[in-house]
Amino acid sequence: MRFVNYAFLLFILFACTKSEHVKNILVFGHAGMGLSMDNSIYHDNSKEAVLLALNLPTSNGVEVDVRLSADGTLWLYHDEWLEAETDGQGCVSEESDLQLSELSYQTLKQEKLVKLMDVLPLLNEDQTLFLDLKQVNSCQNENVDFEQLMIALEDQLTGFKTRVKIICSYKYWLNDLAQQYDTFYSIDDVEEGKEIILNYPLIKGLVVRNSAINTQETSWIKDQHKEVYLYDIRSLKGIRQAYARNPTGIFADELRKALEERGYAL
Repeated sequence: MRFVNYAFLLFILFACTKSEHVKNILVFGHAGMGLSMDNSIYHDNSKEAVLLALNLPTSNGVEVDVRLSADGTLWLYHDEWLEAETDGQGCVSEESDLQLSELSYQTLKQEKLVKLMDVLPLLNEDQTLFLDLKQVNSCQNENVDFEQLMIALEDQLTGFKTRVKIICSYKYWLNDLAQQYDTFYSIDDVEEGKEIILNYPLIKGLVVRNSAINTQETSWIKDQHKEVYLYDIRSLKGIRQAYARNPTGIFADELRKALEERGYAL
């Protein structure tokens, strides 16, 4: 009986320790309520999906994908081609704001494409919005104009600059971005990510695919006084694996499950 009581006490202590550790990890909705999730109520990067994710109790915010239109306006959209997900054709960077405003996703609810400016006011006071910059104009097979992108960020983040963080996968933009914004490098190769941290000291940290990193690598990044966020977390098993790696935060495709697993009933 004494052994059973001792074992039970160890179990309770372990559970409490695990709970305290997990509660400190930030949780964000990936592209709203999940990227390309069949069971999602709304299409990723739609205003409806973002609003729902931000309104879930204890949600720390949302990650969204942004592209620059031909008019220099930032729009939420993930894929390279409009025909992949909408009733339009071509690339966001080739279309005017008027043309983009008339497009809808190919879903039952036919959500409209949305400007970044129309999503920013949805943030609650204690929430953060991560902007994953999509730099390629696939129609021209080249990067969008960086100067125009910086102008758009400056103009369209007015009043929200301190509540927005930038994700960039093009290392040659990192220094300029990091001088103005909290900037993170998106990478699948952690060894390359380590080199980026050492060579670009102004960046705040890395955004890494959940399956591409382990606990020791996460600890190394944190030891450099950098943050690390994990994405591509599409199941309860993936959520638990991500939490076990002890990142700064996660971008969860199953946001409700991630928040519940962190210890809050919804």
